[in-house]
Amino acid sequence: MQQREFAAGGHRLSAWTWGHIDRTRPVVVMLHGGLDCTSTWKDLPQEIADTTQLPVLSYDRWGYGGSDALTGGRQRSYRFDESGPVFGDLLGHFGIERAVLFGHSDGGAMSVLAAAAHPKVVRGVCACSPTIALDLHMVRGMQAARHAFEHGGLRERLTRHHGDTTDSMFWGWHGPWSTDDAVDWTMAEQIAAVRCPVAAIFGQADDYGWRPSASALVNHGTMRMEVTALPGVGHDPQHKARDAVLAALQRILRAATADSA
Repeated sequence: MQQREFAAGGHRLSAWTWGHIDRTRPVVVMLHGGLDCTSTWKDLPQEIADTTQLPVLSYDRWGYGGSDALTGGRQRSYRFDESGPVFGDLLGHFGIERAVLFGHSDGGAMSVLAAAAHPKVVRGVCACSPTIALDLHMVRGMQAARHAFEHGGLRERLTRHHGDTTDSMFWGWHGPWSTDDAVDWTMAEQIAAVRCPVAAIFGQADDYGWRPSASALVNHGTMRMEVTALPGVGHDPQHKARDAVLAALQRILRAATADSA
């Protein structure tokens, strides 16, 4: 594992790589969730590198982990910005010409958006609990997260990963999605534009819900896709159902290789 720093979107971001990135092989790029960072993947990047025999890159988005602290909060448009020009900066800095994206939650949705924004580079997407579409159940989940942050010890747990930036990180994530009008947000146009294969793995016990996001993929997507909802699994299938997730990633890699042959 090697730590790197780079500039993207006008900010300093931290990244870690497992294996050597070159132009001969695709790179698995990992996009973390809305309260996460590279350290919350735990040992998953190394396991992906060992399983796929491909280089893996994970980076802390702006406002998270070891990257620059967020200033001024976030608007809902941040997903389009971070998956479009900011992700383009990352691809350029590391010289990545072929990528398969592995995202979770917020990062899962942005993986799909990045596939639409960078179709020549992104060859496949494996997304765990991607929050692609919102309903009032998810909004209520955001409100429950606020209570846990203020009164339930969530702030202390997150501080282990985000340090002094924890408060700005949390409110930057919470603000855009915590009011009822968040259900009007859509990425239907971008889903329809994706051409690479996509695997989405949900947990049926997800506190933020999963049916609206699964339906959005099925209703708007024309790409080769598989959508799985695992019983007894919550919002983190990459940890609670890792074998199933890694198997889905391997299928996406095979499909991506076949499509580019």
